[in-house]
Amino acid sequence: MIDIFKVYSLACVFLPCVACQIVFVFRSRRRGKGVSAVWLSWLNVFLLYLWMVFDVTGVGTMGDILRNRVHPIIGGYNFIPFDSFGIGFFLNIIMCMPFGFLLPLIWREGRSLVRTVLTGAAFSLMIELTQIFNFRATDVDDLMANTFGAFAGYLAWKLFCMIFGERLEDASDRKHEAAGYIVLAMAGVFFLYNPFIIIREMM
Repeated sequence: MIDIFKVYSLACVFLPCVACQIVFVFRSRRRGKGVSAVWLSWLNVFLLYLWMVFDVTGVGTMGDILRNRVHPIIGGYNFIPFDSFGIGFFLNIIMCMPFGFLLPLIWREGRSLVRTVLTGAAFSLMIELTQIFNFRATDVDDLMANTFGAFAGYLAWKLFCMIFGERLEDASDRKHEAAGYIVLAMAGVFFLYNPFIIIREMM
């Protein structure tokens, strides 16, 4: 049976990003430039990965804020490093390794270790900050683990390149494009996803 909530959240991630892709492809063709189908495919794999992370981590949304508008900040928090250290720490590292691998694969600017790690940290921070609006916890351990996961993923990409070479030769050289898609995907979930509307309709 299709999970309507997962389909809904997936649409929220892809809707603004696909709209951006359509505009980009149209403008590129008007300028006489082609857009690689392989590159677009990898871009959408990256967006699918972002959705999976959002789904697993349970990001807070505007729907959460509206539902709890009297007391919107309901999530827990932990600002003490390694206070919640455990199996979840290592699972967060594994979860963010694809981020560190896909970023340099798809975008040339991601082939800077510092840029990839900082982007991974910013991505994790966005998720952690939104979790103050739901029953998840904003946790510095998650931030550290996710950042290290991006670092480990980058190292895995470097090892891949040493063995097989840089397979995606038509990687994008447009600056800040990766960050733009990450922000669009996050904004799509934050502003558009409100499962409580569907729940009310089903009751």
